[in-house]
Amino acid sequence: MFINQAQFEGDKFNEDKIIVKIKNTIDQTKDVQGLLALECWKKESNDLVEYVLVTKWTTKKEFITWLSREEHVNEHKEMNKQKKQGISEKSILKKTILQYEAVEVTELLKNL
Repeated sequence: MFINQAQFEGDKFNEDKIIVKIKNTIDQTKDVQGLLALECWKKESNDLVEYVLVTKWTTKKEFITWLSREEHVNEHKEMNKQKKQGISEKSILKKTILQYEAVEVTELLKNL
């Protein structure tokens, strides 16, 4: 199993933009081969809000296939193009990606 965790953090004033980003990702994962589960977690503190989108996949390869789809690649190309031309708005959120692969605990214990 492969886990991808995308963390989006920003001020509460921009929470609606973070929610739109998460909704788009959820819409783009419907009926995707290899996706086992999708969970969304929220944390608030003072003026900040954080959403974490956790997807669980059968294999890392299936996640990479989904991530590499033409629509997603073109979206990032366009964002980078706008950033270079100075026509994109300043980023309103901090994005952090963490990824994990499952390991068999019994295999780990054999090495002790």
